[in-house]
Amino acid sequence: MHLSRSANSVPGVRIAAVLLAAGVMCATPAAGALAEGDSACLGCHGQEGLSKTFAKGELLPLRVEGAAFEASVHAPLGCSACHSEVDPKAHPAAGKAFDSVRAYALAKAAVCQQCHEDAFQQQEGSVHARRIREGSALAPTCTGCHGAHAVTPKTAYQTCVGCHSAALAAHQQWLPNAALHQEVVSCAACHAPAALRMVDLRLYDAATKAWVAEKPGEPWFAKLAGSVDADGNGLDARELGNLLKKINPEGTAAPKAFRGRIELRSNVEAHRLSDKAGAIKACDSCHREGAEPFRNATISVAGPDGRPLRHGAKPEILSSASAVASLPEFYAIGGTRNALLDVLFVLALLAGAGFPLGHLAVRWLLRKYRA
Repeated sequence: MHLSRSANSVPGVRIAAVLLAAGVMCATPAAGALAEGDSACLGCHGQEGLSKTFAKGELLPLRVEGAAFEASVHAPLGCSACHSEVDPKAHPAAGKAFDSVRAYALAKAAVCQQCHEDAFQQQEGSVHARRIREGSALAPTCTGCHGAHAVTPKTAYQTCVGCHSAALAAHQQWLPNAALHQEVVSCAACHAPAALRMVDLRLYDAATKAWVAEKPGEPWFAKLAGSVDADGNGLDARELGNLLKKINPEGTAAPKAFRGRIELRSNVEAHRLSDKAGAIKACDSCHREGAEPFRNATISVAGPDGRPLRHGAKPEILSSASAVASLPEFYAIGGTRNALLDVLFVLALLAGAGFPLGHLAVRWLLRKYRA
């Protein structure tokens, strides 16, 4: 393996190692709350053009964007948590040889397993793991889906479309309202058929057209939700209405509202993906009374790092007539059945059909009378 800054530069990595061992920074460290050792690493690895050349001639970029790493979920762990084999005083000494980027990525997955054993157990039974065992060069490793140094919480859809860019077009061939389904149903909710699902009602800001998120150092959601949850057993319809009144004071021009998404109850089960033949395609999995996803409900906002902060809700709110005003943007045909709304719908339908029929009847009677 060969390390270089760029094709036409002097081998700056060797120089960087000497300076690093002497305690001198190669470049300005990333600003922020990174530990001193991490800033030292980024002093060199923040440089443009830093790369590693494998035996087959493939290049692996070694540049790490400091700001992106600082914002990642791994930043509190620091560089050494995943790169414990690196001795800063001897770096970049020759390490284990790999002939390709793919071989390196497969080997480094073992590092992820040290902390994420539960995800690995789920992933072993997935279509992705099977394709890896079959030797597919396209089957994703951990970093293929999650990235390496800029790991941040993302929705399954954001992650999946990185490779499955044609997914929407494929779903449109058989799934009604495919775009809406991909907006309100997590990919894993159908493609991890053995996983347990739920409805997560996430707070949405119509004014900014974005999900509501807490700011760093300013937690409020857990305390506010807990203050209206009188029995501590999850919000009922009345308590949900009280919560929204506190979130949207009187006179709010564009009130925030909860939008529902079908998610997995445990995100780690999203790693147990089946192939498309095993995915859920039966509409009544969701669109029927008492469907499994609607037996568990939560409300949430995004935390400062993007991960959802959830508070329990009683599943009855999903089909309660008294919760309609609180959930104006959540309705799943059949899955959120409400007897009162069903009656009102039938009455509205009869009224809509009755008006033109009545009009025709009156006109016929008038013609008959005149004749």
